[in-house]
Amino acid sequence: MSVVTVDESYFAGAASIERVNGACRPWRLPHQSHALFPSPDNALVDRARCTSGVRVRFVTDASRIALRFAPIAPDHNAVPEGHAFDLVRSNEILQVARCHGGGTKATFTDLPDGENVYEIWLPPSCGVDVTGLDIPAGATLYPLPDRRPMWVTWGSSLTHCVRAGSAARVWPGTVARGYDLNLMNLGFGGQCHLDPMIAMYIRDLPASYISLKLGINMMSGSVNARTYPALIVGAVQIIREKHPHTPMALVSPFACPPRESSPNAVGYTLEGMRRDMSDVHRRLVDTGDRNLYYVDGYRLFTSEDIEKHAPGDKCHADAAGIDVQAERFSRFAMPLLLGRQRHT
Repeated sequence: MSVVTVDESYFAGAASIERVNGACRPWRLPHQSHALFPSPDNALVDRARCTSGVRVRFVTDASRIALRFAPIAPDHNAVPEGHAFDLVRSNEILQVARCHGGGTKATFTDLPDGENVYEIWLPPSCGVDVTGLDIPAGATLYPLPDRRPMWVTWGSSLTHCVRAGSAARVWPGTVARGYDLNLMNLGFGGQCHLDPMIAMYIRDLPASYISLKLGINMMSGSVNARTYPALIVGAVQIIREKHPHTPMALVSPFACPPRESSPNAVGYTLEGMRRDMSDVHRRLVDTGDRNLYYVDGYRLFTSEDIEKHAPGDKCHADAAGIDVQAERFSRFAMPLLLGRQRHT
């Protein structure tokens, strides 16, 4: 076997690549400006270290390949079977390799003949410091930048998806594969609080499509009926500075029965959030934004779905529920963004 050293050119779905002890560490926020993303206990930056939606992308004719990385963190409670690394070709998952805490290699064997474009999707449940790729002696391998249209999606743990069936089955990953898009997943578990710096980061990306799924984390009390609508308007207007006509969807919260109609510490409910986001959408459209769409998150994942797929905390879906979310987002939201359905 020969070892191929990787660099920044091999990564897709990452905001930046930090060099750490000779390895490439992908981040989902620009690591050079982490100081500008404050949060208690540095939780936002910690979530940005997790590699949900990040891929190592390359062309090879190898019959066997192994991704090497520094020892990964102990397994999260949500993934007792181990962190998942998915090998994807033509948007289809070919193989899944799982590594427990301390693991340093994900191996894929019996690959198809000839040169093929592959992506290794990194796990949503931890960070990964990539050190190289092993291939048989004489095989070819080179990076392939992702030139497909970029879809950027912003959200919470319900977009981060550590409980997905495997790495490429986070619901944004399933949707992106279904529509052949270059995914940038900005889902940060517990940390979607309409941070202006994230809106500014999205503004500066070469996005073709944008979706903002905003709300559930802010039921902690970080916004109220006065501030939530204003912050959504601000986020959209920031992004519109460089994306005046990019199709953008505002997606209200999925169902969470304990929070639907019971007021939180600041008197807000999920029903109120959906009402207010819909109102913000109407206001922005009325002032001229003709490429902005509203998607009712309750339609994407209902209380009935919660009972079936999230009976524990009544919020975070299991792997099968995340697949349901992908199917519903593909059915109800993507046709709006892609212009295949009339604006309503």
